[in-house]
Order: sequence, then C-alpha cells, then structure tokens
Amino acid sequence: MPLSPPNLKTLRRLRPLAQFSDEQLQSLCNRLTIQSASNKEKLIDLGCTEEYSLFVLHGDFKTIARDGAVKTINFTQQDELNPVAQLRPSMYEVMAAGPIEYLKIDKKLLNEFARQTETGEEDISVHSLEGELMMNPFTVHLYQDLMLDSINLPSLPEVAHRIQSVFNDDSADAAQLAGIIMTDPAITGKLIKIANSPVYQGVAPTTTLQAAIVRLGLQTTYKQVMAYAANELFKSLSSGVITRMKKLWEHSRKVAAISRVLAKTTGLFDPEQAMLAGLMHDLGVIVIVEYLQQYDSSSDSEMIEDTIRTMRPQITGLLMHKWNFSEEMVTVAEECEDWFRNASDKADLCDLVIVAQFHSLMGSAEMNGMPPISKIPAFSKLNMGPVESIRLIKESNKEIQEIERMLHL
Repeated sequence: MPLSPPNLKTLRRLRPLAQFSDEQLQSLCNRLTIQSASNKEKLIDLGCTEEYSLFVLHGDFKTIARDGAVKTINFTQQDELNPVAQLRPSMYEVMAAGPIEYLKIDKKLLNEFARQTETGEEDISVHSLEGELMMNPFTVHLYQDLMLDSINLPSLPEVAHRIQSVFNDDSADAAQLAGIIMTDPAITGKLIKIANSPVYQGVAPTTTLQAAIVRLGLQTTYKQVMAYAANELFKSLSSGVITRMKKLWEHSRKVAAISRVLAKTTGLFDPEQAMLAGLMHDLGVIVIVEYLQQYDSSSDSEMIEDTIRTMRPQITGLLMHKWNFSEEMVTVAEECEDWFRNASDKADLCDLVIVAQFHSLMGSAEMNGMPPISKIPAFSKLNMGPVESIRLIKESNKEIQEIERMLHL
C-alpha cells in the first residue's frame, strides 16, 4: 500500500545513494513512494528477475531460500541500508514478518536520474514499477533448470584442481607445484612464456618450469594456473559459439589487465588476485550461451542478450563456488555490474573490478546505459578520483596491452 514520498533523511540512509547531494536527493524524493506491507505479504518472489532495489525502512522480514531455509532480519535500527536480495533472479522469497515499510527503486530510473543530475536537467520520466514483467522464455527455461540443479557447470581442469587442493591444504612448495604442472605440457609451456613476458621478465630468459615458478612466485603461479583454467573453458566451446565468445574473452582480458594496473597503483589489493577476478567476472556467460544452443535461438539475439544479462551473476557465482574460489571472488561474480553497489566505506575487490569494468567500456555503446563516473561509489574508495583514474589508464595503456597479450598466450 502506498504511503507517502520519502524525505531527505530517509534517502540518506540508502548506501547506494551516498554519491548524490542533498539537492539531488530532494528531487528524487518526489519521484518515489514509501510502500507498506502486512505480515506474511510477499515482497520479492523466488526467481524474480525485475531490475529494482528494495530497501526495508522499518520492520522485520524473512528470506526463504529454495531449500526452505528461513532467515529473519530487522532493518529498523540500521542507520545505513543496503538493498534486500539484490541478486537477480532472486534466490530467495522475501516476506514481511509483521507490518513493514519499504522503498522500491528501479535500476533504470536510478541510472537515468544519475545522468540527468550530472547534466543539470530536471525532467526525468518515471516508469511504473508495478507492471507485470514479460518473461523471456530462454530465461525461464534456464532458471527452472537452475532450480532443478540440472545445469551442467564445467569442472576445473585436472591440473588446476590438483594445484588448488595443494594450496587449500597450505602445503604448497615449488617442487610440489612443478611436479603437478609438468604432467600438462600445455600449462608448462604457458607458464614459461608468461615468466618471459614483459610483465614478469627478468635479466635472462627462463627456459625451465622450475625457474619460471621461482620467478613468478608460488601465489602468482597458482593464479596463472587458474587463469589457464578459464582460458581452457573458452577453448572448449562448440564451433557455433566461438565467434560470439571472442568479444567476451577480449573484454575479460581487458578488465583483468585494468584491474591489475589499478591494484598495483593503489596498493589496496594483490595485483595477481585482481587480475584473476577481472578475468573471471563474466565466466558464467560461456555456460549460458552453451545452454542456449539446445534451442533454436539464432534469430532471437535480443532475448539471448537479455538472458545473459539476467542470469550471468547467478551462473558465474555458482561456477566460482564449484571451483572452490573464495567468497570474495564469488561476490565479484555476483555484484560487479551493480554500478551503485556500496556495501561498505572500505574498498573491496568487487569495487576494484567495477571501476575496471567502467574503464573498459568507456567510448563503447554500452556507456549509454551507465551512470556518470562521479556517481559510482566504487571510484571514491580507491584512493584516486575519477579524473586521476582516467589519467592512470591512459598513461598505463602500454602495460595494459602487454597484460592482455600475456593472457592470450
């Protein structure tokens, strides 16, 4: 039930809006309405794909997972609010656990509002959030199979799996890694090439695997093997989708290279981990495109793109889970395309990849649907402003290209 427009104090509690001024938020107040719900009223359906953020302002609510697990949450006393069940399709049903008040903010509206406030325009068209979503049949099929655990997620290559097991046991040493890697001539050759690339090269060329591991270090060797696993996943594609995936792999390498440069410059993150996160942030798209090959979807490119956009966070997150990556890497997979993400005041790896993604898309057609750089919270957390980061990327163009080439070896 609609109540009234929110006031400035209410919008100031919403972390994704932290980059807006009081004057800008006051303008947004008049375009939103606080809603109310009674006990057991459903707020978000399991599998919901609508692109909006829901903020509970007052009262208790429950999240109910598909396996029946229930969690009760109270947002009443929290000064700063993050959106509820943000991932789409929603893996939870969200239900009021008593009388509550909440706000729904459409993501397209927020992007448009950010662009309009940047240019000083005030005439912002607001679309109703209450309309029924016309479901994409490809998305429906994929989500249903996801719920039935019938999506075929690829496994790590054997060498990568064995090395990951060694690292998880904290027992890794150079000799042990070399013994495992030598069983795969392809990754052996790749690591030697990487060790001799401009990114890592030393005084003299490296000609043996052991020397390459010593030069790279154990952690970098591990991360390069994981990058190799991602590369192998692209190589395993059927001939019908290789052309389509070429652009995605180029984008992933560019985001990885920018992530590494940003991490090295800011000193906030391990450059190798940042590079790996950037490389893998879109990996689930491969699974989605392969899945859609079972349908006659050749003439439905718009629906394919919609399915990829909707399901990419879930599928990539699941793939990261299956490959036993850290929760930090899973968060990157699930949240790195939420431009207004503002989980905390301290930068995390996901913030870094968001910034890298923004830079990778500058000058492309995708920029039309994105908010201005000054309104993206992640930028303010990296010890550099938007202007400084743009200058850094321009000055680091040669290094970025070298990293991209290395990842393509």
